[in-house]
Amino acid sequence: MNMDLDKDDLSALCAGLTTDEVDRVHRLLHEWSVGPDSSFPVQLALLTKAQWRIAANLPRLMDEAHKSIELHLAEYRQQSQAMADDVADTVDGQNKGLKRYVEIHIQATRQAAEQIQVQLADAESVAKRAKTLMESALSEWENIKASTAAQCDESPMTCKTGSRGG
Repeated sequence: MNMDLDKDDLSALCAGLTTDEVDRVHRLLHEWSVGPDSSFPVQLALLTKAQWRIAANLPRLMDEAHKSIELHLAEYRQQSQAMADDVADTVDGQNKGLKRYVEIHIQATRQAAEQIQVQLADAESVAKRAKTLMESALSEWENIKASTAAQCDESPMTCKTGSRGG
């Protein structure tokens, strides 16, 4: 078996061991690997090497998984930010439209209030004129009534044959 191909995996697994411990592991693997391919020690050595290879790759695989997760999280953050920006833009546009409609409504309400005030002022003017005319008419009525009564008192014969007011 060629041990040189597996030096990186073996080095990763032997990290932190003393030099003597590393030598013993190398000798153990060499002893196990010697013999016919179908013997138990060789099969066990191959299985152990495969397990060590997988174990040695775990830190790298974990690092790759971590980088992949970070990459996906960055993409999700960008997508989330873009969605939030779109929502904010949509809400801002709707708020501007609503503000415009409210301003138009305020202006229309002011114009209607001004027109109502003008109409109320006109109605007040007409009411004052009507009051003045009615007071004038009442005054004339009272004068006519008094004049008719005075005429009837002076010549009662005229009042009996004519119509008398009052």
